Amino acid sequence: MTDRLRESLCDLADAVEPVDLYEPAVRRSRRIARREATVGTGAALTVIGLLASGLWHLSDGESQAPPYALRSSAAATTGPMPTFGPATHRPPTPAHHHPTPNSVGPRHKNQPRPAPPAAPASRSLADLPGHVFYQQTGTDPDVLRLSPDDAAVATVLSKAPSAVGVSPDGKSIAYAQGGTLLVEDSGGVPQPLATGVSTAAQPPAWSPDGDRLLIDTTTPAVVQVGSGTLTPLTGTLADGQHFRWSGDGSALVYATDYCALKVASGGSDTEVPMLGDPQPVDNPDGLAACKPTSVDATGRRVTVPLQSTGETSADAPTAADAVVDTVTGEVVPLPVAGSVVGTFFDPDGNLLVRARHGTRTTLSLFTPAGKLLVQATEPAELNGLDLLAYTR
Repeated sequence: MTDRLRESLCDLADAVEPVDLYEPAVRRSRRIARREATVGTGAALTVIGLLASGLWHLSDGESQAPPYALRSSAAATTGPMPTFGPATHRPPTPAHHHPTPNSVGPRHKNQPRPAPPAAPASRSLADLPGHVFYQQTGTDPDVLRLSPDDAAVATVLSKAPSAVGVSPDGKSIAYAQGGTLLVEDSGGVPQPLATGVSTAAQPPAWSPDGDRLLIDTTTPAVVQVGSGTLTPLTGTLADGQHFRWSGDGSALVYATDYCALKVASGGSDTEVPMLGDPQPVDNPDGLAACKPTSVDATGRRVTVPLQSTGETSADAPTAADAVVDTVTGEVVPLPVAGSVVGTFFDPDGNLLVRARHGTRTTLSLFTPAGKLLVQATEPAELNGLDLLAYTR
């Protein structure tokens, strides 16, 4: 009788499985149980609206940093949602192994095969627009810039004292030294912008128009580059880390302290499904994402270094090796050959994918619609470095 009852209950569970609100409700209730109650949600949503609108109304007690005017880049343009391929689950990975979506390995039984490599419109590095930035591994890394038109590689910052952020136009770089946020414009004299800054949980993240930086002081905050005005994030956003703007400026994607992702947009703060969830029923592949590195034009796709649940932010690799759909939480297959070792969206939603084939590394640039514009061999001198940014 017990076995028949169990079978009947399983059949009933299968019957209601397609209901959209069931799994999110279960997932939400589990997470509420393991988190502290959050205070100030209304204030957080107000800040989200301000982030999208660019309006900053500050109280008399706000912090002020030394004013510094910085060149702003052109506003980002939006495009259709990327279509690099259907998002898919990944095979289970052991702890402390950093999975790469296109590397050869065991496959989940329900995982579709990745799309075959696409034919590029060009195989010349000179046709790759913008600039590509890299950094050395380890402490005090050099930051280098590749100019594709002539394949020139130049060091733009020697022995970076902290994690850095490269502006959307590729002309400025932000970093912290001794707790002071510095902005250096095209190799000029570094200018102070704010004090009491830490980059451990929040590298300087530029807004797509280049007039704001999201940093971490005693709490995550947004600093106006032109005036130095500092606005702390409040409510649920105050507990976030590794914030990144979408290319159109309407959304923020950030990580939680348990290595899940959230999207703040349009007055809502939504958790990305699966990632970081320790429950196998909700996250069968045991994947987590502690450090989002870039977001597409709309907030629908984000680049991350994938890792396993149970690992901390400190365990995460530096370079993002995967693209995740923020609506489904699934990994997006990338139609490139070899092992993906770097991915980065520019503010317009173009996706740069770095893949390794033995000793050779290639750069592939996809439009927001998924068309492969350029696929070219990277200069050999950059092989041992991490992909840091891709700019206009």
